Amino acid sequence: MVMNLLKTKEIVFRRPKPRLHISPLPIPGVQQVSSAVLLGVTLCDTLSFTAHVDNMLKICSQRLYLLKLLRDQGLPRHYLNAIFDAFVLSKLRYAICVWSGFL
Repeated sequence: MVMNLLKTKEIVFRRPKPRLHISPLPIPGVQQVSSAVLLGVTLCDTLSFTAHVDNMLKICSQRLYLLKLLRDQGLPRHYLNAIFDAFVLSKLRYAICVWSGFL
């Protein structure tokens, strides 16, 4: 298997507030990051899902704004419900079993 080093990232998980934080040396050619998006879920090096929840709220508020515009243009309610289920609820339900315990 050949790894594409341009797309490869390294994340080192640690405690949120350690007394002494010694990060291992990065792998040559691989960028070391503090957060990464895997399958649509933002993982932080402290295993905090704050960044993921903030990102979800931002995306959902943008989509709700678009729904409001469609409602103001006279789109029927049952179409708005279908669009809400597709755009907002699906985004919130995805992988909720992973990060919901941190809310």
